Amino acid sequence: MHITSRQSERRGGFTLVELLVAVSIFVLLTALTVGSFNLNLGNERISAASRQMQGFLEGARSRAFKLQRPVGVRFMLDPNFPGEVNTMMLVSSVVDPGGDLYQRGYLRFLDLENDGDPSIVSDSDKAIQFVRRGSAMSWLEMRQLDMLRAGMRIRIPAETGSWYSISSRNFLDSSIENGTVMQLNEVPLDVAGWVPRGTVIGAGTPVSFEIDLTSVMVPLAGEEPQVLATGTCVDLRSSKLPSNWNINRWQANQTYAVGDWVAGVIDNGASTIIRVYRAEAGGLSGGTQPIWKNAQNVNDTIVDNGVTWRCYATPQLDVIFTPQGTVYGRVAAEGLLHFTLAETRDTRAVFENDPTASGGTTVGLQAWDVRDHSGDGEPDHIGSYRVVTVFTSSGAVNVSPIDQTDANSDGIADNLFEFAIRGSVAR
Repeated sequence: MHITSRQSERRGGFTLVELLVAVSIFVLLTALTVGSFNLNLGNERISAASRQMQGFLEGARSRAFKLQRPVGVRFMLDPNFPGEVNTMMLVSSVVDPGGDLYQRGYLRFLDLENDGDPSIVSDSDKAIQFVRRGSAMSWLEMRQLDMLRAGMRIRIPAETGSWYSISSRNFLDSSIENGTVMQLNEVPLDVAGWVPRGTVIGAGTPVSFEIDLTSVMVPLAGEEPQVLATGTCVDLRSSKLPSNWNINRWQANQTYAVGDWVAGVIDNGASTIIRVYRAEAGGLSGGTQPIWKNAQNVNDTIVDNGVTWRCYATPQLDVIFTPQGTVYGRVAAEGLLHFTLAETRDTRAVFENDPTASGGTTVGLQAWDVRDHSGDGEPDHIGSYRVVTVFTSSGAVNVSPIDQTDANSDGIADNLFEFAIRGSVAR
């Protein structure tokens, strides 16, 4: 007789409880794996970007030695996200077939006030105006080619005269004599007479000039720009660079102090240009972005609720190496240049009801900012960081991790570049 037990009649399988436990474990492991994968992927991106940037800078230094002329790297602002750099380009000094690094031409001395008395001209009204003779390139044409900027040197008269520096005041302002006028930071010497503004261009005695082009950097022939690894950028706001490189995107209802910089993107139809604006009077910005197009000429001002912005020419973000391998120019005075590489998921993060901003909305998270913006009691940084440091006295380039230590718990990293200064190398 064959007897079948109830236990043997059961079908194989899992109970509902067992299935729920198994699914829960699977979901947990998947979440941990995906989180680890995202972290590793972000770390790999930043590592790749830091190696790319280090190689590009070291390549420029080698080129300067090989070509025996200044060669450097130009960091280009992202027009969609001012305050970030995502593209680099090799640049070098202007090469003239005859070895001449001066642009020559003729000018006349102009009285901007035009008060009817050319013998009495205040220093603030003294200007110079381009006079076309022959095939000489005009100042406007030079500016369009990025060969003429405020701060450059001009000698009047050419070869024998005194050197002056070009002022940013009324620099080729299109509303003054069709953009043919500049002013100098020093009062011109030995001027025979000042032509009243509005006088026909042939009036007055033309005087020769020459503009020093040794500081002009143009793209190196045959080289293409390099774009940083996807999802990464140089965050200028987290870097230690010249103050006018510390450019931010404009934000609504933000308190700005005198000396803060923002970028304004101007769409002129055929082209898009970036201008930088410095807060001349601090206060609270408005709810909508100013119309930057209404103040796109250097020295123009625009009122933004409680803030007054003044327009400046966009600085050239150049690190230039000499044939001897050192860094020269204004950036050399910084001693150490720290470029912070970040992931865009941090630099473009949006925090609504941010407790650090009285419940308002903030955009972007800097590496040095370790405050709790989301209000969940946890760190808000989700991406990786690296610091690329250029030692200007030697031209050496190093890559280091950042140091987000906040010993005094004030929400600001004590010294983001501690490891870079100590010479620690990132893996």
